[in-house]
Amino acid sequence: MVKYFSYVTVVLMVSCGQNPQSDNAKDSVILDDNQEQLSRIAFGSCNNAYAPNALWDDILLARPEAWIWGGDIVYADSDDFETIEKHYNRQLENPDYLQLSQSTKILATWDDHDYGMNDGGVRFSAKDQSQKAFLNFLKVDQNHPRRDRKGVYYSELIETKGFIVEVLLLDTRYFRSDLTPGTKGRRYDPNYDETGTILGSAQWDWLSERLNSSKADLILVVSSIQFLSAEHGYEKWQNLPHERDRLIALLDDTEKPVMVLSGDRHISEWSVLKTTKKEIVDFTSSGLTHSFEDFDGEPNAFRLGKVISVPSYGLLDIDWKNRVVLGKMLGDGNTVLQEHSFKF
Repeated sequence: MVKYFSYVTVVLMVSCGQNPQSDNAKDSVILDDNQEQLSRIAFGSCNNAYAPNALWDDILLARPEAWIWGGDIVYADSDDFETIEKHYNRQLENPDYLQLSQSTKILATWDDHDYGMNDGGVRFSAKDQSQKAFLNFLKVDQNHPRRDRKGVYYSELIETKGFIVEVLLLDTRYFRSDLTPGTKGRRYDPNYDETGTILGSAQWDWLSERLNSSKADLILVVSSIQFLSAEHGYEKWQNLPHERDRLIALLDDTEKPVMVLSGDRHISEWSVLKTTKKEIVDFTSSGLTHSFEDFDGEPNAFRLGKVISVPSYGLLDIDWKNRVVLGKMLGDGNTVLQEHSFKF
């Protein structure tokens, strides 16, 4: 089915829902005669460098033009700089990932486990040292302005097939206010006090400016936490509902087609929100090395299709001629676990 959208929210999740060997699981033909007419971008999150990394050979075979980390690049969970660096270096020693990083554009944001503190936010004491380790991993030049910026948010362009994709990578950790402890078995409850923030004022200003001034043909907004799904009790934008509403309104007013990529949940799913102006599609795809295999369901009023609950990565094939994005969730052996097409 082809669905129409004015912008898409692609959210990387780390978790797993229903049995991925479902009706729409089939072998993937990664390269075909039409591939040269398409732009291909792959993304994923939740990757333990010390666990079996079974998907990098598949990602190499997919030959993406860019790889986007949606957070939890490693599971350091530490306030010690050398420990965090050790985990990043372990990832860099993986021969398949090393080959990918040498042949493919790599973009990234972080989430809590590479940030250094589970569900951590503004109060994490080692966040500046953690940021240094993150930028070292990405081999950001020591004189680059990103070295002086508070937080890891940034923008990068992908020039492809005569078109431009602008990727806006958000930092949902460095500035994020404390969350509200949950009730009734939930880890967190929504906090309707509008003094709290996810992005912080400087990052909000930056995001608004980039969305309004972008000359790109397609914009990808990368969020490390889930954006649309609002009913589960874990980390998500809905824990600070006014921030979620603000992002929805900002994307709703954006003239360019936009996709948001995010992570964190250990499951993969699509969510769709129809506003009075547009249709927002939230593509959650994760995790790379482990997933929520005991997942037994959760409500999501915006869900399209089924939840996938085995390790997987996300793939976007952009057909510029027909203005269609084909999104796939791919498992080991590049098996297609689920796919949907969206016309922009």
